Amino acid sequence: MSMLGDLIRLSPELRDEIRADPSTAYDRATSFDGPERLELDWEWKLFGPLFTAAGFRVNPFRSGSPGVPFSGALSLEPNEVAEAAATLEKTPFAVHVPHLRGALVERDTVRVDHDYESPVVTPTFPDDEVESYRSRLAPRYDDLTAFYRTAADHGECTVFWAA
Repeated sequence: MSMLGDLIRLSPELRDEIRADPSTAYDRATSFDGPERLELDWEWKLFGPLFTAAGFRVNPFRSGSPGVPFSGALSLEPNEVAEAAATLEKTPFAVHVPHLRGALVERDTVRVDHDYESPVVTPTFPDDEVESYRSRLAPRYDDLTAFYRTAADHGECTVFWAA
């Protein structure tokens, strides 16, 4: 099963209003469109470990507090959004490339039968496949950087979830 990632940017007040009503939170969060929403396919699964490897103090995919009451959503506060935006802007995508193979292995390593006593299956990625991921991931990094810069400029929160 593939999980897609979504990010929205919104005011802290609107985030808190959505958070306050769990019965409508998912519908309201998923109704965001246009520049307030960044839909990621598989990319978020690689960005998380790449940003951890690069030492991001605020990782848009692994940091935060419960954002809205569904699907393990995580929210960054405006000060965290500003820090994430600054870190993304000062860190060229090329910094992440040496860690891409490791991020792919982290994403795709599985335990047989999902049992901690069972063997681990660790995938391998030839250079041409890593290069293919690099070339497809780089433009999404630019999209993510612009998304976070806009959110920071507007004093907004972000909410990330995967479904």
